[in-house]
Amino acid sequence: MSQFTEFPSIHDHLYGDSDHLRSLYEIGRSLSDKELQKVIVQVRAKGYRVEKLEFYEYAPSDSMRHLFVRMEDEAESIPYFMLDKECWSEIAKEIVTVYKLTSRK
Repeated sequence: MSQFTEFPSIHDHLYGDSDHLRSLYEIGRSLSDKELQKVIVQVRAKGYRVEKLEFYEYAPSDSMRHLFVRMEDEAESIPYFMLDKECWSEIAKEIVTVYKLTSRK
């Protein structure tokens, strides 16, 4: 996924030399509601008005995936690629951090 070129070391942070590659989408999707709340709390602590993270797969193909972000006081969620780079970077970093803390393998 070319959208993740700004985060080339996600795989290394998670697995080191392992060959298990998971996308940021798959990692975020695997988090529980409570874990996603932790991500949101951490991102909000950095000053971003994130209210909700929404992961979607479009039928009939599971290859079309999106992360939408609901911002505080906004009527509609926006796709991740419309966020400013700093906000998106914080969200991605916190998703990986929370995932690593849960020790999923």
